[in-house]
Amino acid sequence: MWGFSFLNDLPLLQGMKKLLLILLICFTGLFAKAQFLDSLQSAINQKGGFTFSFNSRNSFITNNDADIFGFNIGVTFGKKISIGGGFNTLNSYITHVFTNGEKNDTAKLNFFFFSYYVQYIINLTKHWKLYITPINFGIGGSNYQYTDKAGLHTIDSYMVIVWEPGAELDYNFNKYWGLYTQVGYRYMLVNNPAIGETFNSPTYSYGILIYPLEIFAGIFPRTKLAHMIEDN
Repeated sequence: MWGFSFLNDLPLLQGMKKLLLILLICFTGLFAKAQFLDSLQSAINQKGGFTFSFNSRNSFITNNDADIFGFNIGVTFGKKISIGGGFNTLNSYITHVFTNGEKNDTAKLNFFFFSYYVQYIINLTKHWKLYITPINFGIGGSNYQYTDKAGLHTIDSYMVIVWEPGAELDYNFNKYWGLYTQVGYRYMLVNNPAIGETFNSPTYSYGILIYPLEIFAGIFPRTKLAHMIEDN
């Protein structure tokens, strides 16, 4: 899917953290049921289909707007469960002024992580679809970078571990395009002790869904790839 999102005002996010925690508790209860485990077993036994998506998620780092760009590659089984991974990186310009000897320098914040997820797919109606992602862990790093006469320097670089559960609601007009809204929460299980920024934050986005593989299959229906796409 392709996501195009826009920043909202901070007041709209008040209470979102509490709401997300309530939703996560509800989702945990759902996954604990034997019915879900049976559905999971049945889905994994079915033929898997390739999936690829990318989007831009809005969030905050301390008091700064922080846009996170990410893409995922995975396999969907029985159109009910998706397993895969991806890469996520900070796409906003956030700076930090620090003392470098006898002068002050300005460094740019870098934040990135490779993610591994398990996603449950619920077909609500013909057009509405809900994606629940309780398992979404990332391993990466954060640091500051600055440039002087000697070149590019990286400082305060440490590993981080991220947990970012979330949910996404899609409305598909047809198999080629639709609309989506996504909410989640980024929680730092292991943070960078050298960087005094607050990375814990709600995440949210909304925008247009585009399915390029389905579009390809519609334009070139007789190709082998098109048959593989339609079979999935």
